[in-house]
Amino acid sequence: MRPAPIRLLSLLALVALLPAGPALAGKIQITDEAVLNVNLLLQPQVQLIKDGAPVGDVGTDLFLRRARILVFGSVTKHLSFFVETDQPNFGKDGNFDVAFYLQDAFLYYEVADKIFVDAGFLIAPLSRHNLQGAIALNTVDYHANLIRFTPGVGKVWRDTGVQLRGFAGPVGFRAAILNGVEGKKTTDGVTVNPDDLPRGVASVRWNFLTREEDLFFQGIYFDDKPRLSVGLGADYQPSAVATASGVHDSANFATDVFLDLPLAGDQAVVFNTGVYTYRQGMDAPQSGTGFFSEVGYRFGQLEPVVSAEYFNSRVNNQDLLVLRPGFNIWFQKHTFNLKTEVAVSKLGDISEADTGITGTAQLQLFY
Repeated sequence: MRPAPIRLLSLLALVALLPAGPALAGKIQITDEAVLNVNLLLQPQVQLIKDGAPVGDVGTDLFLRRARILVFGSVTKHLSFFVETDQPNFGKDGNFDVAFYLQDAFLYYEVADKIFVDAGFLIAPLSRHNLQGAIALNTVDYHANLIRFTPGVGKVWRDTGVQLRGFAGPVGFRAAILNGVEGKKTTDGVTVNPDDLPRGVASVRWNFLTREEDLFFQGIYFDDKPRLSVGLGADYQPSAVATASGVHDSANFATDVFLDLPLAGDQAVVFNTGVYTYRQGMDAPQSGTGFFSEVGYRFGQLEPVVSAEYFNSRVNNQDLLVLRPGFNIWFQKHTFNLKTEVAVSKLGDISEADTGITGTAQLQLFY
């Protein structure tokens, strides 16, 4: 067997020889039902950071925010799979010693019309925002400060388990049983999850207009279909968090609203907001309530967009406030685009915290 790097280079060479097409560069029809897709995602970034230089001047950073290989497709009419790798923040702060790992790896079987069973390493379905694909965000990046799953669980919002996903009329639902926190004793002799019970995560969303049937939701669409949906989500595991005050259940809740309203003349209004509440112990800084909001107005290939984040921690001086005005140029929609933003932030005691400023420009190629 050839070494892994040689196999990977051979695969990329095969993809490069295939006919080009937006997001379909590596589509291989094997049989009438079996299809293999291989895609690449590249997101080079440049950042300018206030007081980021050693002498206190503006610092600069050029790196790859994401470099991903996506392999997905169908084996039969009803059996499909999705595998994705990542090597995030490659070269950030001069660090090229960044892990290359599996980010998603699951199979899914359609047991009835638009009803699927997923199994493997998959995203915990708490909210629409954390179920969005990085390829189709409307802002430069996620509002990651608002996604606060139980510490030490899974990797990058993913966890191992099984999920039921589908639709009942206009209502979309996802319900997952995941591994969560393993029952074990900590180094301090405290036992978390003593009964070794799994984690449960579920969400429902009502689609008022067009149903969003995406495996990964999009932050912006480029068609003539209006979309308006409202969602609720919950994430629970008993005795999953150990803090100085003892062992606590992890109970997390979310609600969100999404609107993508096409207008005449290739224009659209896009709005996305979510509210999150985390209960992981009174003395845990990740516990508290927060929200994010995004609004954009697209006219043709251009879109000004502004977003904001706020989190009120249950621990003093652990709050967060960020405002992010930005501008997007959609050269080829999600295939090739440029996103920019300026993040103005306060962390800690917001009334007294220094103001951080970071300007970001990100190119995206999804091929």
